[in-house]
Amino acid sequence: MRTLPLLVMGAGTLSLLTLGHMAAAQSPACQTSLDIDVPAECETIPVTHPVDGLGNFRQLTTSDNGIKPNLLFRSDQLDELSEDAVSELTAIGIETIIDLRSHEELETHPNTRLDTVSFDVNLPIGSDPADIAKIMPVEVAAQIRPLWFDGKFDEIDQLLDDHNVDLPQVRIDRYRDFATKFAPQVSRFLHLLTDDQNFPLLFHCAGGKDRTGYLAAVTLLTLGYSEQDVMRDYLTTNLYTFDELEQLVGKGPQSLQPAFGAHPEQIQASLQTITDKHGSFEAYRRDVLGISDAEVQMIRQNLLIQN
Repeated sequence: MRTLPLLVMGAGTLSLLTLGHMAAAQSPACQTSLDIDVPAECETIPVTHPVDGLGNFRQLTTSDNGIKPNLLFRSDQLDELSEDAVSELTAIGIETIIDLRSHEELETHPNTRLDTVSFDVNLPIGSDPADIAKIMPVEVAAQIRPLWFDGKFDEIDQLLDDHNVDLPQVRIDRYRDFATKFAPQVSRFLHLLTDDQNFPLLFHCAGGKDRTGYLAAVTLLTLGYSEQDVMRDYLTTNLYTFDELEQLVGKGPQSLQPAFGAHPEQIQASLQTITDKHGSFEAYRRDVLGISDAEVQMIRQNLLIQN
């Protein structure tokens, strides 16, 4: 387990969903010996799974409890929801869903329809960065699947080495792309946050980690939070998906580890790209995304608890 530094902005524990049956617990990831990254003060972050079958569904929260509860949610994909899951999401009253997946992903894994949703928007931010078939040569990806199911992980490591596939760099490049190639989608997302009629709002991709993680980062920075707060939210994915990571990181091939879980250097690549190209997040937000200072104030009024 690797612990990342955290800026503590206030006292108290995280705000929880106001769903009576939900229980919170500390993630076992906080004590694991597995080589995964967790946020500092991991033990103070309650892990809740209020929606059946959604492993990475949670509110966008901060350590100071500064975001209004029950308005903004991040999640993994909403396909094949159980009846319980539909009931639980309906009880929350989701008004708007922002789907960040590609058109191909939508066709293969369409979301389950929720009666409360009046605004369903697709803002595709590339293909799933965790889909190895999309991030390496086709001939290599085709050989990985049978080796994976046969448990021949050493052969996967050798295969990637033979073809000079640098997966850590490939992943970092994808995160840099988030900051350079998808301004219209990111801009549209932030504009949706200016309208208080769009809440409660849920945004998601496939696993709720990469593309969703980038949009969460942009949202937190727009709200005035720091990059340390961004990292805290980003790495919380490893707490929510620990059961899956325990299998992948503990038993999977070493060469594919960069695709498993949230890695700080990946989201940091997005943030550093913004700084390198534009000087600051504020310049990127204003000049690239086209979000004015007045619109920032609208977003903050909608989402921040006013002191």
